[in-house]
Amino acid sequence: MLKKQRDAVKVCEMYRRLGFACSESVVRALADEWNLILPEDFLKEMSIFAGGAAEDGRCGVLEAGLAVMANLYSSGLFGNEVSFQELSKLLHHEFEKKYQGYLCSDIFYPLYEQMQNNNLNEEDFVCAFHDGITIIMNFLCEKAIKEKNINYEKEAD
Repeated sequence: MLKKQRDAVKVCEMYRRLGFACSESVVRALADEWNLILPEDFLKEMSIFAGGAAEDGRCGVLEAGLAVMANLYSSGLFGNEVSFQELSKLLHHEFEKKYQGYLCSDIFYPLYEQMQNNNLNEEDFVCAFHDGITIIMNFLCEKAIKEKNINYEKEAD
């Protein structure tokens, strides 16, 4: 795992523990890791996507990833070789591979049931916070590396 991904998980967890919703925690962590200056109102508004509140019920973590990816795309990080629409489809596909879907209900309920079956505490339930932000960071770094030949620091194993 790249250091950038591990750092994003830590920062996202910090925001989660501060009480931010999944989508807001993820967009805040991604903005921190990609050095984006996003308006505070926008960051707060991202919480509307928590719990599948998007019109079609998509995961708030995915929605946050798409919002940050749109910002990075418009800044030219991905070059001109790939459209934002194609990047969006690819990121959705990554969530489908991991969770067998990208709707909040596809992700939350199976993970919540798993948490209950393993007798974990409610406060330790992280839903797609950690794996989801890792998927997004892997995707963003991979695409940025491919398109712009950016070399992110590998973490020593």
